[in-house]
Amino acid sequence: MAIRTERAVLIRVPAVWAEVTGAMLFDVLGPFEERAEGDTSGLLFYPERYGASIPTLHRILELLPDHAALQSAVRCKVVEVAGGWEDNWRSFFVPLEIGRLYVRPPWEPASRPPLLDVCINPGLAFGTGLHETTRGVLRLLAGEETCGAVGAPGALLDAGCGSGILSIAASRLGYGPIRAFDADPLAVEAARANCAANGIEVEVVQATVAAADADWLRGATVAANIAEKPVLELLGRVAELGSEGRPRRLMAAGLLQGEQECAVAERAVEGGWRVAAALRDGEWVTLDLVT
Repeated sequence: MAIRTERAVLIRVPAVWAEVTGAMLFDVLGPFEERAEGDTSGLLFYPERYGASIPTLHRILELLPDHAALQSAVRCKVVEVAGGWEDNWRSFFVPLEIGRLYVRPPWEPASRPPLLDVCINPGLAFGTGLHETTRGVLRLLAGEETCGAVGAPGALLDAGCGSGILSIAASRLGYGPIRAFDADPLAVEAARANCAANGIEVEVVQATVAAADADWLRGATVAANIAEKPVLELLGRVAELGSEGRPRRLMAAGLLQGEQECAVAERAVEGGWRVAAALRDGEWVTLDLVT
């Protein structure tokens, strides 16, 4: 019997950059396998399986941090691999408990009270709860690290919603109304499907930070698991709205510790925000900004 094969993209990066590279390419290329090769890691993506095209090296470099040590070392090629990768992915995506939240894939049984069930179907949209940036926002939403900074749940805006995991978790925790947007149409589709599968109502639209409805920001809790540049853009947008149009809380994630963390924190403080908490996990940091 013939062995089923499919095309994959093998991206080789220095091992110290593997985690960052995987996270930043996930929402464009889908889930991946990591194969350690000494000081180098090989990340194997299957974009065609998730409706995306095979990327060029130029496109990959555009999506990654503009860091000389990384940009000069990235290598990629298209390879033929044996099928059956979905079984490996299933073993990788296991249920996760964060506070009262229970995040699971659809092939695992639902949680029982008092845990709150959040079911996410992995696909071409970032956010399964496995990555540090998503976990950071979930911890803040679940109230694990709020430092007494916020009151009762209210309206929530999921900025750069990806899979919709933060919207679903927020709904389970009592937030509402919940609105979400993402610039990627595939993410919008994935978020709508995941929200529907969880039986919750979330208004999800395709938009950028610049084009997002200002009314959605006013007085809301904003979950922004995106990256440094769009977070800075969001802070600038909020500053233009004035005191009456600003959110009450902004959870900023997708930030690397160090320069990115400092740049966002400094811009936030300049805009009248206070850093209530900074959750560090691996190379990443999630900032809890309050007014």
